[in-house]
Amino acid sequence: MDRANCTRIANAIATKDNALACNVIDDILTKETGAHWVRDLTKLKAFLLDGAPRFSIMAKDGNGKLPFLAFSSLAGKGFCIGAGDCLNFCYSFKAWRYPAAFCRQAQNSALLQSDSGREHILDAIDKFEPVSGAIDFRLYVDGDFTGVADIAFWMEALTTRPWLITYGYSKSWQSFIDYKGIVPSNYRLNLSSGSKYGDSVKDKLKAFDYVRGEFVAVSIGASVKSTDHADRAHQATLRKAYGSKAYTCTGKCGDCTPIGHACGSDRFKGIDIIIAVH
Repeated sequence: MDRANCTRIANAIATKDNALACNVIDDILTKETGAHWVRDLTKLKAFLLDGAPRFSIMAKDGNGKLPFLAFSSLAGKGFCIGAGDCLNFCYSFKAWRYPAAFCRQAQNSALLQSDSGREHILDAIDKFEPVSGAIDFRLYVDGDFTGVADIAFWMEALTTRPWLITYGYSKSWQSFIDYKGIVPSNYRLNLSSGSKYGDSVKDKLKAFDYVRGEFVAVSIGASVKSTDHADRAHQATLRKAYGSKAYTCTGKCGDCTPIGHACGSDRFKGIDIIIAVH
């Protein structure tokens, strides 16, 4: 299935009209021949009809580059409300090549739109509660906060689950400023580049204690593979292109530094973290 049809489904889900989304899926299925797409779109439609999740809501240790508990939703217009130039290089759209990944993101976006759906999300999180200690959680690998209500839901969830040591990236800067509730001590926010908001909004948000710093995607004018991020020569090229002091992302969140992952660490507070557009 091509990206245009994925976008049609995403746009329908953004309207919070499940019937419309089902109609779009039915239309796509009349011409879709890929067996996996047919299977997973059929499951997605069933979920939209009865609200029972058909795909895993949370991911855990399923990615060598991200060995943390993780949550994703749909990216793009209608979901990433702070998106600006990042729409031109967003890596999340690459996941739409895979039917299960796209349908999981679509399901999770729909779950966030209702109280009953959010209860499913909380139930899925609680299955990972450790007997003791804490676990690392990346909130939004794909997707972003859709507004103040979305932020409020997640911050309450994290407040009541201190065992989730949480970090993430967002371009929804104005929504965080508008949010007047509590941000718990177990959450760290990275200000992701490509937002439609300007420096004045960014600088206001930087004053909040829960903000670690900036995470910047840098174009180096060349094709970049995921394996390049940890290459020292590539990192030197990246730092030169950026032109300011920064820590270069290695692409592996679990062991990017000897003292833990930089994006969730107060030891890297105020330090720009950079990665090449890929």
